Amino acid sequence: MKGLDNLMIKEQLNTPFYRIKEKDLLYDISLLKDALSQNWGNAIAGYSVKTNSLPWLLTYLKEQGFYAEVVSETEYDLAIRLGFPQKHIIYNGPIKNRKVFEAVLLAGGYINLDSGYELDWMEELSALYPNRRFKVGVRVNYDIAALCPEETLAAEEGGRFGYCYENGVLETALSRLQRLPNVQAAGLHLHSSTQSRTVQVFGALARMAVRIAKEYRLSLSYIDMGGGYFGGRDDKPDYRDYFREICRELSAFFDPKETTLIAEPGVSLISRATTFETTVLDVKDIRGRNFVVTDGSRTNLNPLVTRHVYPHHIEYVSDTSVRNKIPDQWVCGATCMEYDRLFEIRDDIALIPGDRVIYDTAGGYTMCLSPLFINYFPAVYIEHTDGSLFTARKAWTNEEFLQLNYI
Repeated sequence: MKGLDNLMIKEQLNTPFYRIKEKDLLYDISLLKDALSQNWGNAIAGYSVKTNSLPWLLTYLKEQGFYAEVVSETEYDLAIRLGFPQKHIIYNGPIKNRKVFEAVLLAGGYINLDSGYELDWMEELSALYPNRRFKVGVRVNYDIAALCPEETLAAEEGGRFGYCYENGVLETALSRLQRLPNVQAAGLHLHSSTQSRTVQVFGALARMAVRIAKEYRLSLSYIDMGGGYFGGRDDKPDYRDYFREICRELSAFFDPKETTLIAEPGVSLISRATTFETTVLDVKDIRGRNFVVTDGSRTNLNPLVTRHVYPHHIEYVSDTSVRNKIPDQWVCGATCMEYDRLFEIRDDIALIPGDRVIYDTAGGYTMCLSPLFINYFPAVYIEHTDGSLFTARKAWTNEEFLQLNYI
């Protein structure tokens, strides 16, 4: 579906909506490409489709040379419909579809094995196509807490994906692949989630790739470092810091001419560029507490209700010098749920109807995870480098909601 005509006037836009700024998106794309090129050279940038599967965004990144990193049949089908070549698909995840698995494998795309049944599939496909040579990767599960005891992990009990290194399951998986005459364990997928996302943890992951390749005498065509980087924040590391450290560790054993480095960013690539824009509709004084009601919602920013900090800025509809400061204001969302409270403002200018609350770094997972709860999906606009606005998605109405429903 082609987008709507470009818009030039801000007042034409009814909140709530998402805005993606092309200038900021290009900045982070260039930052990533330069970091990969300068530190390794032989590299592939794959975009994490699950992070934000907006068709405009996927098409834009495809045109920028990105591969599509997918984890489901649905994501694969979307990427193919939008024009990604099958050989530019990176297929990850613990639950894979057999037909998609075979299609990507036969097309020469990238598959990182994660589950036991995928090893069974490879044995079957090896016999079914004896004249084909296949290269696959394996996702490594290792004790990141032991490697990096100072890191804050994403889950206290450790990661659940891939083949465990410590108990020999990884070794068994590699042995099964090595017994197949036309299959090579050609890649390692090292993605591991931490909350701290430090440069040091990525250096440790790279060292783990070197350790495994040496221990099991692997001749690797690629190392896939996955995602999980900071991005869009000036107070945190960026791609230059991460890949300087990653490539320093990898170069101790791997040759860039022989081994491709793969990165799979998601949030870090699109956060800086994306905002979620809302308008204050009402202010209520309830027993001395001020509740600021906006037309956006926590469901558009954090539907899992796990976050308590929402980077934001405010655009005031009128002169603030004539407004009073008040001790306490709670900015709330549009739903009728009490938990739909976003943040508290203390000892600051009183908000009034018409003010805009704009949430920064709102591109990662927000659009994909937004539920069809009370209000439907907001519109998405692209702010091009020339300042014009392009409608990438119209706000959903009951026309969209009722499609494929029957009564």
